[in-house]
Amino acid sequence: MEGAGRPELLIGWQNGRPIPGEKRKKRMNELKKIENELINKAVKGDGKAFDKLIRKYDRQIMNLLLNILKNEDDASDAYQNTFIKVYNSLGQFNRESSFYTWVYRIAVNTAYSFYSKRPDHAEFDEEIHSSKETQDFQIAGELELSDEEKREMVKKEIEKLSLQQKTVVYMKSFEGMKFKEIAEAMSLNEGTVKKYFFRAVENIKNNIEI
Repeated sequence: MEGAGRPELLIGWQNGRPIPGEKRKKRMNELKKIENELINKAVKGDGKAFDKLIRKYDRQIMNLLLNILKNEDDASDAYQNTFIKVYNSLGQFNRESSFYTWVYRIAVNTAYSFYSKRPDHAEFDEEIHSSKETQDFQIAGELELSDEEKREMVKKEIEKLSLQQKTVVYMKSFEGMKFKEIAEAMSLNEGTVKKYFFRAVENIKNNIEI
C-alpha cells in the first residue's frame, strides 16, 4: 500500500509529535512528580509545601463534607480535623493510591464520625448547602424535566437516601470520580459502590413522577 512504510504517516505520530493521549499522559506524569515533591517536602515539615498540596483539594473536600453533614459548623470542624489528620499521617501515605483519593478517604471517615456522634443521627438541615449545582447530577439528566424541576425533585429524593448512597451519588455525579476511586475513598469494594449508586438512581427514578 502506498506510503505504508513512511514513518510520518504512522497513526499517532506526525513530525515526531505524540498523539494527544500521550501528551495528556506526559502532563499527568509531570503533575504527579510535582505532587510527590510537595509531599516529600511536607513530610519533612515544609509548611508552604503542605499548603500547596491542600489548596488543590480544599474546596472539593469542603463541598463533600457539606453534602454529607448538611451543617456548616460540623462541616467546618470536620474540614479542620480532616487536614490535621492528613498532615499527621502524611508520612504513612504509601502512594499506592492517588493522594486525591487518600485525602477523600480521610474526609469521608471524618464526616461519618461526626455524623455518628449526632443525637439519634439527627436529620440533615435542608437549608444548608442546597446548591443549584445539584441539577448537574447525572441521575437528574436521565429524567425529562426542566432544570428547576430536576433540581428540586432530585434534591428531595437524594435527602431520602442512606448516608452511604448520598456519599456515592455525590462523588460519582458531582465530582465525576470513577467507581474505583470512590471505592478506595470509602474503603469499600467496587461492586458495593456500584450497587449503592445504581440502587440510588433506581430509587430516585421510581419516586419521581414524570
